[in-house]
Amino acid sequence: MSAVTHAVIAAAGLGSRLGLGLPKCLLEIDGRTLLERQLELLQDVPDVRIVVGFDAETVIAKAREFRSDLIFVRNAAFRSTTTLTSYAMGAAGLDRNCLFMDADILFEPTSFAAFLKSCETNDLLVAVTDAKTTDAVYTHLREGFVTRFSRTEQSDTEWANLCWLPPGYCETGEGAVFERLSGDLPIRCHSITSFEIDTPADQSYAMANATFR
Repeated sequence: MSAVTHAVIAAAGLGSRLGLGLPKCLLEIDGRTLLERQLELLQDVPDVRIVVGFDAETVIAKAREFRSDLIFVRNAAFRSTTTLTSYAMGAAGLDRNCLFMDADILFEPTSFAAFLKSCETNDLLVAVTDAKTTDAVYTHLREGFVTRFSRTEQSDTEWANLCWLPPGYCETGEGAVFERLSGDLPIRCHSITSFEIDTPADQSYAMANATFR
């Protein structure tokens, strides 16, 4: 049995920088939404929770087309809170480690599955990917660990917005998820292939370079 039995998808944001007028998780890549693709990757995880906010009813309806046993958590303060808050709300009441992920990521399936496998032997684990995002949070690595996050000092890798953490981990701290993680560095990392789609430039890059679509 996999160690990953709980997953939280943060899908509450406005997606204003993408400029489509809809939640980023409903962006279609080759006819399939990011949300559909993520739910497919999580098909063997028994407890999947989606934190919704902006256009919540549409996200809920679309998600239920692909899986009927999902749990939805509403972040009513999505306009003024960060993903850290959504993660904490999604994992409320759990008593074992949880997979946390953002809804605006296109994950390569094989590397995603390898990350899930690595969760079995780690208490804290974060994913990194090749640096490519318009507004990347760069990760500085040493011997399989993230030693520093930075928005200004570039590196070859960036934070992939995917992590394996104790359920109450995000209930403390302020700001972004990587800022909360910064207090516990170094943290073991696992490299994956993924594309965050936060801006039109990110979308274009993913369409041109994600061979696994």
